Amino acid sequence: MAIEPLPRDRETLHALSSSLGRLQRTFGLARPDTIRTLADAWPQLVGTRLATACRLHSLRDGRLTVAVDDPAVADSLRWQRSDLAAAANELCGCDVVEQVEIRVDPRP
Repeated sequence: MAIEPLPRDRETLHALSSSLGRLQRTFGLARPDTIRTLADAWPQLVGTRLATACRLHSLRDGRLTVAVDDPAVADSLRWQRSDLAAAANELCGCDVVEQVEIRVDPRP
Protein backbone atom coordinates (compact mmCIF):
# COMPACT_ATOMS: atom_id res chain seq x y z
CA MET A 1 0.00 0.00 0.00
CA ALA A 2 1.53 3.27 -1.11
CA ILE A 3 1.35 6.32 1.13
CA GLU A 4 0.55 9.56 -0.63
CA PRO A 5 1.88 12.82 0.78
CA LEU A 6 -0.48 15.50 1.99
CA PRO A 7 -1.41 18.06 -0.64
CA ARG A 8 0.64 21.24 -0.55
CA ASP A 9 -2.40 23.35 -1.28
CA ARG A 10 -3.96 24.36 2.03
CA GLU A 11 -6.66 26.52 0.48
CA THR A 12 -9.36 24.30 1.99
CA LEU A 13 -8.89 25.98 5.37
CA HIS A 14 -9.03 29.41 3.78
CA ALA A 15 -12.26 28.48 1.97
CA LEU A 16 -13.79 27.20 5.21
CA SER A 17 -12.82 30.38 7.06
CA SER A 18 -14.31 32.64 4.41
CA SER A 19 -17.48 30.52 4.29
CA LEU A 20 -17.92 30.78 8.05
CA GLY A 21 -17.34 34.53 7.89
CA ARG A 22 -19.93 34.85 5.15
CA LEU A 23 -22.46 32.85 7.18
CA GLN A 24 -21.87 35.03 10.23
CA ARG A 25 -22.48 38.19 8.20
CA THR A 26 -25.55 36.72 6.49
CA PHE A 27 -27.21 35.69 9.72
CA GLY A 28 -25.98 38.75 11.60
CA LEU A 29 -24.16 36.68 14.20
CA ALA A 30 -21.15 37.90 16.10
CA ARG A 31 -17.91 35.98 16.01
CA PRO A 32 -17.89 33.20 18.63
CA ASP A 33 -14.79 34.63 20.30
CA THR A 34 -16.58 37.98 20.72
CA ILE A 35 -19.44 36.37 22.62
CA ARG A 36 -16.98 34.40 24.73
CA THR A 37 -14.97 37.54 25.49
CA LEU A 38 -18.07 39.44 26.58
CA ALA A 39 -19.41 36.52 28.64
CA ASP A 40 -16.08 36.05 30.42
CA ALA A 41 -15.88 39.75 31.28
CA TRP A 42 -19.58 40.16 32.10
CA PRO A 43 -19.10 41.04 35.81
CA GLN A 44 -16.57 43.72 34.83
CA LEU A 45 -18.88 45.14 32.17
CA VAL A 46 -22.05 45.49 34.25
CA GLY A 47 -20.64 45.33 37.76
CA THR A 48 -20.64 42.43 40.18
CA ARG A 49 -24.00 43.32 41.75
CA LEU A 50 -25.84 43.55 38.42
CA ALA A 51 -24.07 40.50 36.97
CA THR A 52 -25.99 38.23 39.34
CA ALA A 53 -29.34 39.60 38.12
CA CYS A 54 -28.68 39.81 34.37
CA ARG A 55 -27.02 37.78 31.67
CA LEU A 56 -25.77 38.16 28.15
CA HIS A 57 -28.48 36.73 25.91
CA SER A 58 -27.20 37.36 22.37
CA LEU A 59 -25.26 39.62 20.05
CA ARG A 60 -26.78 39.87 16.60
CA ASP A 61 -26.69 42.60 13.94
CA GLY A 62 -24.85 44.90 16.35
CA ARG A 63 -27.57 44.51 18.98
CA LEU A 64 -26.45 43.22 22.36
CA THR A 65 -29.43 41.66 24.12
CA VAL A 66 -29.34 41.39 27.89
CA ALA A 67 -31.85 39.27 29.82
CA VAL A 68 -32.70 40.40 33.33
CA ASP A 69 -34.65 38.77 36.15
CA ASP A 70 -36.27 41.88 37.58
CA PRO A 71 -37.88 44.95 35.95
CA ALA A 72 -36.02 47.21 38.39
CA VAL A 73 -32.73 45.84 37.11
CA ALA A 74 -33.94 46.45 33.55
CA ASP A 75 -34.55 50.12 34.38
CA SER A 76 -31.09 50.43 35.89
CA LEU A 77 -29.45 48.87 32.82
CA ARG A 78 -31.48 51.02 30.42
CA TRP A 79 -29.84 54.08 31.93
CA GLN A 80 -26.42 52.50 31.33
CA ARG A 81 -26.97 51.30 27.75
CA SER A 82 -24.53 53.65 26.05
CA ASP A 83 -21.84 53.03 28.69
CA LEU A 84 -22.31 49.26 28.34
CA ALA A 85 -22.01 49.43 24.55
CA ALA A 86 -18.87 51.56 24.80
CA ALA A 87 -17.28 49.23 27.37
CA ALA A 88 -18.11 46.14 25.27
CA ASN A 89 -16.62 47.74 22.14
CA GLU A 90 -13.49 48.76 24.02
CA LEU A 91 -13.10 45.25 25.40
CA CYS A 92 -13.47 43.67 21.94
CA GLY A 93 -11.26 46.25 20.27
CA CYS A 94 -13.81 47.14 17.59
CA ASP A 95 -17.37 48.39 17.17
CA VAL A 96 -19.39 45.19 17.54
CA VAL A 97 -22.16 46.65 19.71
CA GLU A 98 -24.27 49.42 18.17
CA GLN A 99 -27.20 49.21 20.57
CA VAL A 100 -28.18 47.44 23.77
CA GLU A 101 -31.59 45.86 24.25
CA ILE A 102 -32.82 44.91 27.73
CA ARG A 103 -35.43 42.16 28.14
CA VAL A 104 -37.11 41.03 31.32
CA ASP A 105 -36.84 37.25 31.27
CA PRO A 106 -36.87 35.63 34.72
CA ARG A 107 -34.90 32.44 35.11
CA PRO A 108 -36.96 29.31 35.62
